[in-house]
Amino acid sequence: MRKNKLKATVVAATLALTMTFSLANGVNAKAEEMTKDALAVAEDTNVGNEIGDIQYQEPVEISELEATSADDLFKLSDSVVVNENAVEDMVVAQADTTVVAGSVSDYLSAEGEAKLYNINLPAGVYLQAQLTTPANSALDYDLYLLDADGNILTGSDYYTYVNGTSGTLPEAMGYVTSGDTATYYLYVLASVGGSVSEAFTLDYSVSTACDSYESDESVREALAFTYGIGGAYIESRNLSSPIDNDWYKITVPSQRIYDKLKITAITSSVNTCSVEVYQNVAPNGYQMRRVSSGNVIPVSTGTYYIRVSNAKTVENFDDMDIQNYKLSITPILKATDIVITDLNGSEGMNKAVNYPGFGAHFRTKGSGTLTVYGVLTAKDSSTGITYAVQGQQINGLYYSPAWENNNTSANATRRGTGTTDSSGKFTINISLPPGIGVNSYYASASTHYFDVCGVSVSLSEDSNISDSQTIFHLAYTMYHPI
Repeated sequence: MRKNKLKATVVAATLALTMTFSLANGVNAKAEEMTKDALAVAEDTNVGNEIGDIQYQEPVEISELEATSADDLFKLSDSVVVNENAVEDMVVAQADTTVVAGSVSDYLSAEGEAKLYNINLPAGVYLQAQLTTPANSALDYDLYLLDADGNILTGSDYYTYVNGTSGTLPEAMGYVTSGDTATYYLYVLASVGGSVSEAFTLDYSVSTACDSYESDESVREALAFTYGIGGAYIESRNLSSPIDNDWYKITVPSQRIYDKLKITAITSSVNTCSVEVYQNVAPNGYQMRRVSSGNVIPVSTGTYYIRVSNAKTVENFDDMDIQNYKLSITPILKATDIVITDLNGSEGMNKAVNYPGFGAHFRTKGSGTLTVYGVLTAKDSSTGITYAVQGQQINGLYYSPAWENNNTSANATRRGTGTTDSSGKFTINISLPPGIGVNSYYASASTHYFDVCGVSVSLSEDSNISDSQTIFHLAYTMYHPI
């Protein structure tokens, strides 16, 4: 389809000339029809020109995050009567390391059944717990932290949403202790259903250090993350335990020039990060549907939640190498325009000639490599500002009607690809066939045999964003006496 579009461009440009020749039948232009005896450096070629003012995406560092207000109540609103006979102890021993972690696994056989786990902690430590529940849409288990009197201190109670093989989002909570050494209870409740064959797993950790934004273990505690056209990043946070979850909330506005976001979290620590993006599909409370676990996600107007967590298992977490991570959010701008800025071939950069009657165009000769340079941009209609678009694949195409009329499709079209850099610029190399020379120009000392061809570039994901140029492909030159 692109070949036909470019062919139409080349033919249309040729038909606009005043010469009595046809690309279709390859009739040579007669020397006596030329108005000049020599080639002139072209002044009206479309390559080698400066482009207008372009703004680049410059991410802003975020130094402050605001906690979102969660006015909603837990599913479980009353205190819990603690049955000491049913409590299981979790022993946290003193250790030289900064993090002590453990895990238990058990079953909840019926709806309303619960498990209680006792843990004694001093003041000033960070307790985290994460409940991995069975990947069963008929089950809904919740996690709460109680004080010694059974009052709810914090909790996590998502409604079940099975995200494929990943199952439902783990319930997670965190709490910084204060006051004297005290007894706390981790309370696992089967709020819907139960199973004697599908177990839950409760991981917990106690650490002596965490970053200043904790706790944000569950989506109800997500921190507001704002960004502009240039994007934003934060690198003042860390994952302080193997089950640490950091949640962020972003809002995608209705007026924007992007439909995708690039979201990454990287760290120099051996404890690598994973990034997941969710949307809440519940009218009340939280039912989290995962929309992506990759770097680039499509977005529409609305609210998204980003979860940054440890990518390694609890056993492989190294608490001696806790380092900050860098979370970056960058809009992938929707391109509105693409321009070929320069061409380079066997005769050099932007070599342009004026064959009278054919106009002024870039020329290359023989086989070899044609290098196409250009820039991809996006214009914000509300502000009038033009931005460079980075990270997009660009397709390049060379088209020769002469070779197509010769029934040699392998030489009629040649292709290449490139990717835009941070300034929106791209470079594409195309391996050219030799020219045929269906057109000729008779000069005083030589005759040039050339083909009128075309080169086109287009955005890989939207071929309507394109630009093309007519070029001369010189096949050979025959010299004759003056």
